[in-house]
Amino acid sequence: MNFKTGDKVKFLNENDHGTVTKVMNNGIVMVLNSDDFEVPVQASELILDGSQPAQQPSLPQPKPQPKIVEVEKPKPVAINSPKTEERDSYGFYIGFVPQEGKNNLQADLEMYLINDSSFRVLYNFMRPKDKNKNLVNTISGILEPDTKEYIETVKRDNLNNLSSFKFQFLYSMDTPHTVRQPEEFDVKISPQKFFIANYYKPNDFFDENAVIITIKENSLMNEAIKKISDFSAEKDKDLSRPRLKVVKKQTEKEEVDLHLVELLDDDRGMSPKEKLDYQIKVFREKLDEYIKNPHVKKVVFIHGKGNGTLKTEIRRCLDLYYKRYQYQDASFEEYGGGATLVYVK
Repeated sequence: MNFKTGDKVKFLNENDHGTVTKVMNNGIVMVLNSDDFEVPVQASELILDGSQPAQQPSLPQPKPQPKIVEVEKPKPVAINSPKTEERDSYGFYIGFVPQEGKNNLQADLEMYLINDSSFRVLYNFMRPKDKNKNLVNTISGILEPDTKEYIETVKRDNLNNLSSFKFQFLYSMDTPHTVRQPEEFDVKISPQKFFIANYYKPNDFFDENAVIITIKENSLMNEAIKKISDFSAEKDKDLSRPRLKVVKKQTEKEEVDLHLVELLDDDRGMSPKEKLDYQIKVFREKLDEYIKNPHVKKVVFIHGKGNGTLKTEIRRCLDLYYKRYQYQDASFEEYGGGATLVYVK
């Protein structure tokens, strides 16, 4: 006899009944008897129990399995940065900007890294940690094309500790481009510049006057000038060609910066008198040079304000050796009272 799950059955050899819970392939039928025990029985030892309606056995219910809910991951958001083409003219700079609302010579300076190129730059910025010039990594990041990024604020009292930095650059672009090798740059800084008003100048990167220091640049103008210079040098080698006379326009004004940072790579070991003597020597040499130059009309000598010693010595020298040439304070707006204008024509 064929049984199916749920059939009510009687045992032939026992006075008992039960419910089929499972039919095995080998002729064995699992039966839940009247004592609620599930026992295996040969199918030949069972008959259908026609006296009771078939009922679904109360089988042990399996534990509910936790429902797995598949959460859709957020799709990556594309950054729609403008696609740029590789350009020949580029530049990388450090910018020092006085904090807003303060005098340039009194304010702390905000330091920026400037990327004036079509490349995305992965950079490391390092500075010497100690006197042994061991480097410490200060900040790393990615600088997008044609952007500037704040690095740190340098306190006015710590400006004299600025001397050198090291940058490491790795270049990339979204569009096809020439592969550039990673580069390292050692940048030396003269802290004295931050105490001279004339070094804070208008620029293309900030609304305020700032000190801009070049890390690396390659401008089309510089390349054009170099090509012209190279071309002229080649022409000069050909002595058979007639030379063209170059007519120079009269120059309205020349500038000579007498700050030691501009005159000497290193003034350590020099006494104050030796430094002053050297500055006056340069002053007289430059003044004599421009007096002989028919194309120069006036010269501005930048001496700074300081304690006034250099300015006093320059004017004493003018009164003593250059009596025929007039002089006066240079534009206060342009030089902040730290320069003398001499008329050489």
